[in-house]
Amino acid sequence: MTEGLRQAGPIWLDVTRLVGRVGRGVLTGIDRVELAYLEHLLDIDDDGARYLLRSTRGYLVLDREGGALLSAFLRGKTPLPARGDLLSRAYGKGSDPRHRVESALRRVARDRCLPGGLWRAIRRQGGAGFTYLNTGHSNLSEATLRAMGTAPGVRIAVLIHDLIPITHPELAQVGMPERFAGRIERVARHADLVICNSAATADDLSRHWAGQAGAPPRLVAHLGVDPPGDIPSDEGRRPDRFVMLGTIEPRKNHALMLDVWERLAETLPPERMPDLHIIGPEGWRVEALMARLRAHPLTGRAIHLHGPLPEAEVRAHLERATALLFPSLAEGYGYPPLEALAAGALPICSDLPVFRETLGESAVYLKVNDPYPWAIMIEQHILGMARLPRPSAPPVPGWAAHFDKVGAALSRHRAEGP
Repeated sequence: MTEGLRQAGPIWLDVTRLVGRVGRGVLTGIDRVELAYLEHLLDIDDDGARYLLRSTRGYLVLDREGGALLSAFLRGKTPLPARGDLLSRAYGKGSDPRHRVESALRRVARDRCLPGGLWRAIRRQGGAGFTYLNTGHSNLSEATLRAMGTAPGVRIAVLIHDLIPITHPELAQVGMPERFAGRIERVARHADLVICNSAATADDLSRHWAGQAGAPPRLVAHLGVDPPGDIPSDEGRRPDRFVMLGTIEPRKNHALMLDVWERLAETLPPERMPDLHIIGPEGWRVEALMARLRAHPLTGRAIHLHGPLPEAEVRAHLERATALLFPSLAEGYGYPPLEALAAGALPICSDLPVFRETLGESAVYLKVNDPYPWAIMIEQHILGMARLPRPSAPPVPGWAAHFDKVGAALSRHRAEGP
């Protein structure tokens, strides 16, 4: 095993986002990154690691036992308690998954405190010389960051996944651009190191912080892709089977693919129409799109809605597909194209800098605002006329390389001191 985060010294990992995801269905990309950090710390058997949760009633500080229990809840290895504790039930929240998991974690917590008492909990835990690590865009509050920043010898590191609510506010949930801008401003004031998942994210952050004195240094560390095993043969792969993967939201541009399939239906006979399998949960601001999808004459014939699926089923779809269609309008990293490569499916993507960075020559890039080239590419693909790159192993580091790079950077910053 590589050194990974062990070389960084004691770490307090924020798990606030993960606790809110238990029992809520398939994990998002950011969720999976935070879980990878949690399980890496458990794997390296670092008894000095702590896991911080901003709960509905204050803060919980977990040790290895609590971190392992949270991982078991998320992996479905341990069932949630049937109901929350007495106070949760008194507020009518006894059946809520978050209250149920918080109740279980509260029983094994190493320390707990009310919202204003985090600095006391840090002191009780001998809090000095550790790194507070936030990887989930959650709990980046003034109270949390200030408590960490005033503890002796504590360094603050934050992983930023994207700046999309700021760079593309029209694609975000209502109110999110303002809330997210506040988080990024607090990171600029409090963080000692910012970890960026891509150079594209680092560039967006540099532009946002241009001219701002004292902005923290940035480290680019590509995220890991779970080991895929051998790329399957093309024996069961169909040239007329395509997949879209990700939350159904305006940013993912599902509407463009509907336009493409309508265009294909005008030129291809019904028996030659390709199949589009749409996998992912419904997000926000998609009422009109979902109504169009459900009422579409091609739905159930050439367009198939699956909703969110477990990882094994997603991989099975990718292993049978000839290509992943990913016409996203904005990404900080973009896991689905890399997962497609790992399964032997060709990524056909929008021409974004981050995809050029992470996928290189292993993908096809098309303009994101015109259905015509997408329809032509798909038609040539199913007819065997397209000149395409051969899918290969993902050209990104695995998790071991990511944790080694982050661990080395945190070690250097810890040695430098405040």
